Amino acid sequence: MDNQRPTRQNSGTARKGWFIVSTCWLLFLLEPLSSTGLAFPFFVVTFGVTILFGVVSLILGLTPSPLSRFRILAWLVYPVAASSLVLIFVSSQSPANPLFRLRFQLSQPALENVIHIPAPRKPLATPIWVGLFLIRRIDVNESEIQLISDGCGIVDECGLVYRRDPVPDGRHKTRVKHLAGPWYHLYSVF
Repeated sequence: MDNQRPTRQNSGTARKGWFIVSTCWLLFLLEPLSSTGLAFPFFVVTFGVTILFGVVSLILGLTPSPLSRFRILAWLVYPVAASSLVLIFVSSQSPANPLFRLRFQLSQPALENVIHIPAPRKPLATPIWVGLFLIRRIDVNESEIQLISDGCGIVDECGLVYRRDPVPDGRHKTRVKHLAGPWYHLYSVF
């Protein structure tokens, strides 16, 4: 009996360690799930790691003597997260996504401030944080300001657009979805 006690303690320590690591991964997923878009390489790695965490969590959830409903319900977070990653990658970010909406709302004062600063004539030397968005490039076109933050798909770009006038019909190579006031989500096709 004494020989089994250290094994149970090691198993309990390993489970606690796994719980901490998997919780950290789920917290990390808040960033891509609330971003303006997902680039292909980042999506592949993030999706693969999420699937790996889901498989290990399922195995750990099924192995204890009394089957725990909590562990099985907690495991469901991984399929939901993986499905959300696929949805965002395939269809681009949706303004209806509550995580994206919250990130935008929290960043809106900083976004409003940056559009009133004259845009640089050259691309940004280093990306800058504007609220909770890492902006890689600022483009000023006619009556709109584009804040490019993420890659989307394989070679496309996503970001935010500030535009006081209504969006004209027939925009080629860009899709915009209204967020709030003069703000839109931008999906720019290469």
